[in-house]
Amino acid sequence: MPGVVGIIGRNDDLSTIGCTEIAINGFEQLQAATPTSSSEIIQIQPGRMQGRLKHASVAGLSLGFGAFSHGVISRGVYSDDRVTIGFLTETGRQRVRQRGIGIIRIWSPGVEHQSRYAAGVSFGAISASTGDMARFFGPDSRFSEPTAWLRKSAFHTSPETGDASAGVLRRIMAGFDRHARRLGPSEAEYWKRAIIESACYAIANSEQSDVFVSSPQRLVRRTQEYLDGAGNAPVHISELLSHLRVSRRALHRAFDEILGIPPMRYLRQKRLCEARLLLQLEVATDVTVAEVAFRQGFADFSRFSAYYRALFGENPSETLNRHSIRS
Repeated sequence: MPGVVGIIGRNDDLSTIGCTEIAINGFEQLQAATPTSSSEIIQIQPGRMQGRLKHASVAGLSLGFGAFSHGVISRGVYSDDRVTIGFLTETGRQRVRQRGIGIIRIWSPGVEHQSRYAAGVSFGAISASTGDMARFFGPDSRFSEPTAWLRKSAFHTSPETGDASAGVLRRIMAGFDRHARRLGPSEAEYWKRAIIESACYAIANSEQSDVFVSSPQRLVRRTQEYLDGAGNAPVHISELLSHLRVSRRALHRAFDEILGIPPMRYLRQKRLCEARLLLQLEVATDVTVAEVAFRQGFADFSRFSAYYRALFGENPSETLNRHSIRS
């Protein structure tokens, strides 16, 4: 669902409640905040990323809310063994591109997501085991067997129902902020069921639909799979076209329809994000900004610096120097 970027980390003591809040000041923190997922996040809107994530772990179930200031693209698998339920609580300042879903979205274990999230989006998400979800519904329900949550399915609800569920979850989270330290295992189990109930009310009154991957979406996915195989090495557009056996125009149309940006810009933003990660990870190797820029396919250093500064709100040398001091 638009706006969902993370799954909450599990508490060491699964019988109690743990709460954390994280300040976001870079796209890489959004990626680091999803320890149970294999998601890739690419910042696509210029400016310094800011935001916050609030996490709670409740008797083995995860609940989270957050917001971020600049547009991103997220893709990957949230969890291989848990059900992920997301609520969009604010749509942001720009149009959010997402095909075929409403205000609540359920990802079964192992199901891949792909979304472009607008600036100013706020979201809520819960993550629960298939067993917890099945036990909640009980007998005489299409969701009473854990296998019901293993299918690659989508569920569509009305905006009103999803918004109501998000409101309940926000109030529960606010209560955790004030009272979590005084709650024991039995209280944690109660709130776990209350959280599932708020989401399951919407699911139980939804219509199930088959997952359909359109031709443009399949083309974008094949592109990203090829980029995954290249690791952090840059990939030229001509290499992609040759591998995919498509025209530049066909690839452009697919990216515009699915992600809302042309493939050349997507490739550039991805290379800039890889460069930022390299500047943070290789401070101990005496790497220079110019070397990182060239490794990511930028021959014009001044243009690389301008792109970098516009996207992240700081010079690449500032990123490198800040992490050099910390190391």
